[in-house]
Amino acid sequence: MKLAVGTIAAAAALLAAPAMAWEPTKPVEFIVPAGTGGGADQMARLLQGIIIKHKLMSQPLIIINKSGGAGA
Repeated sequence: MKLAVGTIAAAAALLAAPAMAWEPTKPVEFIVPAGTGGGADQMARLLQGIIIKHKLMSQPLIIINKSGGAGA
C-alpha cells in the first residue's frame, strides 16, 4: 500500500512540474500555397494579427505567398 501511495505521489509531482515551452529563435515563415488576397492568405494574415496582438511569439511571423502548383 505504501508503495502504491508513493508511486502516485511521485507521478503527481512529475505531472505538476511546469513544462518548458519551445520558442523560435529566428523569424517564422508561414508559406501560403495561394496568391495574395485569397482565402488562405486572409486566414494567414488573421493568424499573424492574433499572434502579434496577444504577443504569442517573440519572433515575427512572415507570410509568404507561393501561387501556382495548386497547393502541391
